[in-house]
Amino acid sequence: MLATLHLIILVITLIGVVRADHEGFAWIRGKKPILDFQKLRIYHYWVVKGLFGMIVTGLILLWPMRDYLLTSSPLFILKMIFVALLVVNAFTIWELLKVATVRTFASLSLKEKIPLFTSGLISTGCWMGAVVLGLYLFGLPSF
Repeated sequence: MLATLHLIILVITLIGVVRADHEGFAWIRGKKPILDFQKLRIYHYWVVKGLFGMIVTGLILLWPMRDYLLTSSPLFILKMIFVALLVVNAFTIWELLKVATVRTFASLSLKEKIPLFTSGLISTGCWMGAVVLGLYLFGLPSF
């Protein structure tokens, strides 16, 4: 039951990620000159709350196996590194998203664009890595 909830939170959170990324891509392509701060704030909180929900449900699910996972599973450690990077990146994204609400992407210098792309790559890589490793290590729950 808890594993199912964990996956439901994942799906809902990833919907928020995709919606936020869609806004960001529209801004990068110039389809939207600036983005609505309130909408981005909602997406950001949606994803952060989902990430927090996944951390809590994951801790509850895996607590009985913690010693084994932390000492015998390098892939689990890698998954936790991805999750930690997502948490840190959430703070970075909060600061970076403000740029898109006041300036066009085309008006940014390369030096200003690099943190945006870096944060996006970290986010994409860590979400994909955490999901793939989670499914590899623990599989899908039986519904």
